[in-house]
Amino acid sequence: MKSPRLLCLFALLAPFGCGSADQVAPPPVAGATVAAPANVTPPPTPMGAASTRHAPKAPVAIEEYFKTRRVRGLSFSFDDKLIAYMNDEGGRPDVWVRPLAGGAATQITHAEGFVHSFAFSPAEDRLAYELDKGGDELPHLFLTNAKGDSPKDIVSDIPAGRRTTFVRWADDGKTLLYESSARDEKYMDLCEYDTRTGKSKILWKSEGAFALNGVSDDHQRFVIAETRSDADNDLYLVERRSPEKRTLLTKHDGDVNTQAQSFSKDGKTLYVTSDAKGENAALYALDLATMKQTPALAMPWDVEWASTSRSGRYSFTSANVDGVPALVVTDTKTKNPIALPPAPRGGAWDAIDFTRTGPMVLGFSKSDRYLGVVLRSDTTPVSPWVLDLKEGKAIQVIDPRPESLKDRAMITGTSVKIPSFDGKEVPAFLYTPPGEGPFPAVIDVHGGPTAQSRRDFSPMRQYLLSKGYAVLVPNVRGSTGYGKTWTRLDNLDLGGGPLKDIVACKKYLVEKAHVAADKVVVMGGSYGGYMALAAATFTPDEFAAEVDYFGVSDLKTLVESFPPYWAAASTYIYKKFGDPKNPAHAAYQHDRSPIHFLDRVTKPILVVQGEKDARVKKDQSDRVVEALKARHVRVHYLVLANEGHGFTKNENYLAAYRMTDRFLDRYVWGDESVTVE
Repeated sequence: MKSPRLLCLFALLAPFGCGSADQVAPPPVAGATVAAPANVTPPPTPMGAASTRHAPKAPVAIEEYFKTRRVRGLSFSFDDKLIAYMNDEGGRPDVWVRPLAGGAATQITHAEGFVHSFAFSPAEDRLAYELDKGGDELPHLFLTNAKGDSPKDIVSDIPAGRRTTFVRWADDGKTLLYESSARDEKYMDLCEYDTRTGKSKILWKSEGAFALNGVSDDHQRFVIAETRSDADNDLYLVERRSPEKRTLLTKHDGDVNTQAQSFSKDGKTLYVTSDAKGENAALYALDLATMKQTPALAMPWDVEWASTSRSGRYSFTSANVDGVPALVVTDTKTKNPIALPPAPRGGAWDAIDFTRTGPMVLGFSKSDRYLGVVLRSDTTPVSPWVLDLKEGKAIQVIDPRPESLKDRAMITGTSVKIPSFDGKEVPAFLYTPPGEGPFPAVIDVHGGPTAQSRRDFSPMRQYLLSKGYAVLVPNVRGSTGYGKTWTRLDNLDLGGGPLKDIVACKKYLVEKAHVAADKVVVMGGSYGGYMALAAATFTPDEFAAEVDYFGVSDLKTLVESFPPYWAAASTYIYKKFGDPKNPAHAAYQHDRSPIHFLDRVTKPILVVQGEKDARVKKDQSDRVVEALKARHVRVHYLVLANEGHGFTKNENYLAAYRMTDRFLDRYVWGDESVTVE
């Protein structure tokens, strides 16, 4: 089931990292184009002695790391016999179905873009899934069965340029809910599809800053969120019988972020998470008759999720403890927690995964015997598991590790707090390779900006460590997970305080982690790509090089080109990125846009861009590359055809990081024998 949340503009499914150790040029990728670099900036001094000019060879080639399967999500069939999940075994992430008891899996979709979400019907053999084309982020909603027979586009008649997102099935399987911009490209209405008649109807019409945030089990009550920023919103109750009426649920002063989690089985109580009483979100039970909120769970960290099984027998909560999930399953009758099988390989269980649509509650099977979870750890890939609550055992759906990595020890990160320019501390995970140093280092910045780097596995990060890099994964100001004050500190300050945090991170690496001051690289995707470009332009002498994956270069044109269906989040967008129509904001957008300061760039840059990116248009990267080539700055450009905001094809995924590895070999290790292309 999809779980509606605040818009996270540039968070990605794929973590970032780098490529190959061998010096053989990678094979060409279909549809990829590479801009030839200009020839002015010399390579930096190599690590070690002056005569050493060869980058180290990794113990295991990058190709092996990228054989790690990308596996996401999980849904149970109505009879508990089958499970659906996403797997890239066919060359890109698709929906697969296999027996829960084990056996061969069947590939259901053959995507040409992103699979956004999927879910089995709780009543019969039906499977719903969202699918876009070429990463255009305009998914249609399809129905098929567990064999993938005769998939039907149930919204085939919506106008071009419109989109749908799956919400949830009715308990009887006769209807399903989805959101659609068919009526108005700017707004996502709540719709209901009848599987018997094959017809849809609108249940609630979105407008202004209002968007769906939750639905009762009987589909009679809806929670609507009015978003003002990433730290402030209101929730309203809407009854199906009178959708034009809204009842305010969250009257408050100041910035308060409240999110609907789930309704009680009788629909009379709404469970919400809210940071009204402090820096972190706590769980409350909201009586919809009296509007009284009763505390249900509070921690010194964010309580992020709460849900119940379809029968109401079990509930679960999940907290975010410094980037690690803390999952608790409770028997609703006895109020006692259920003992869960221990998570293997030093990991932790999480009942939430993330698909292209957003957070996905994996949830319980119809019988309540099974709970879908994912294993999270920074030393083993994210993968779906099934917890058998009757037998007290954990069942692995698929092992995403290739044979070449199963016996290889991975490096876990250390949670650190890094003093920044204003005395505030930047939460981060520090990964250091064996040895004495001095090490080269990569600062890996997450997307978002309203997002969080968590303690998750990254094949690229582990590959870098194997070559002798230190890696720092910071949660700069503006990140979630560390209190609402920290989250809103980057409002109208992109490229300001957050970039100073990155500079402070470099200082920390040099002083505390045996890192060479002239061998530190800033790398990231989307918002992280913006940070790489900001580092190159606003602190041009600070870092050895930058790696930008589909990053923002121009805040003004970014906001002006946002997809129309983000209209409900416009107030949030303007508070973070600025409103071009506001003269003061226009000045901010100019002064914090790297595109206007490319004359300052002196260090090498690698740019990777999806041709059909709907969030950060290709023009954002084209203009950077053209300007730097004109100045004869070392710039390398990889354009991936038929890719959007992220990587769908495995060959493109690998090609981007192979090229990154060679870029770092050339400009960090100073290996002049390496050709980046």
